[in-house]
Amino acid sequence: MPESHLLPPGPFTRQQAEAIISRNHNVTIEDDQNTHFCLVVRDDDGCMVWRAWNFEPDAGEGLNHYIRRSGICTDTFPR
Repeated sequence: MPESHLLPPGPFTRQQAEAIISRNHNVTIEDDQNTHFCLVVRDDDGCMVWRAWNFEPDAGEGLNHYIRRSGICTDTFPR
């Protein structure tokens, strides 16, 4: 997955999270509190693989690992 399709290594915005969600059908926003929320990666069976709050200092770094590994990409364009 190209780096431009990933989160920054630290905290991330709702707009950045929504861009990831639009490219992966197993990544969702949960526990939405408006100002903060969890981004969750799930496997094919719907079990949670990883989650992080958007304000965590290393949230993007952890999520990017699991998005690369477990993300089910919906992009239809060749890479």
